[in-house]
Amino acid sequence: MTKKISLLLFSLLTGFAVARAAGSLRVVATTPDLADLARQVGGTLATVDCLSRGFQDPHFVEAKPSLILKLRNADLFIQTGLELEVGWAPLLLQGARNPRLQPGAPGFVDASTFVKILEVPTNLSRAEGDVHPGGNPHYLGDPSNAAPVARGLAAKMAALDPSHADVYKKNAEDFVGRLNAKIADWDKRLAALKGAPFVSYHRNLVYFASHFGLVSVGEIEPKPGIPPSPSHTSELIGLMKAQKVSLILTMPQYEIRTAEALARATGARVVTIALVPEAVPEAVDYLSAMESNVRGILASGRTPS
Repeated sequence: MTKKISLLLFSLLTGFAVARAAGSLRVVATTPDLADLARQVGGTLATVDCLSRGFQDPHFVEAKPSLILKLRNADLFIQTGLELEVGWAPLLLQGARNPRLQPGAPGFVDASTFVKILEVPTNLSRAEGDVHPGGNPHYLGDPSNAAPVARGLAAKMAALDPSHADVYKKNAEDFVGRLNAKIADWDKRLAALKGAPFVSYHRNLVYFASHFGLVSVGEIEPKPGIPPSPSHTSELIGLMKAQKVSLILTMPQYEIRTAEALARATGARVVTIALVPEAVPEAVDYLSAMESNVRGILASGRTPS
């Protein structure tokens, strides 16, 4: 029995050593956009898992035991922060009992610390719906914010795996180079839409709109996290007609019935936005998700004259 236990321990230790020797940094991200940025930075030196899918609402993910297992042996945990995952990520971290990933530990990353946050509320009240106390957490809707996040992740990975610090830094800069080329192209193609009004389902396109110069005139949800009511929908139809809103932006995780009803009443077009990879079939990574959004808006034909 003693010999078997010794062999088991030897196998575990050998396996761990081999994994580390191969440079396999084990990374777990809460959302597909962060997971893709981690893959871009980690390259062949990291294995990256994600705790949610692109078609899910990241506010509401079931804390399954299978997700706890992903965290149990991870080296690095990355979350959006600003309480986007407050209903499930803390439960998973607690269940995993992995001291390397707990808040404050070297393997815990809150990516919101890398960017400038918009819509930080000055007055918190439940009457305003599910408001995030630290500000709007959908900051990767602005493609410019992907650069500081990628560089921040490179620094974190380098701290955990110093022997490959130069590789992580190079991978991050290579990604930022591709990102900046794409941003220049997207900015040019959507330039004619600057100032165009739109309606979204949830207030999660603030950063996207800020970058591309779109103007939000309201949301299908009367308040964040509150389902649409007939009276609010009626008011929104009036507002859209008055302001000649021709664009409705929604996402796969929301019911489509109300958006389509608004479109029929106003003549606006509905475009499904992919804020994260996997949200729509063509969004296989962060850059293709953003490209999908640009194409979708342009294909709607609702560019202002």
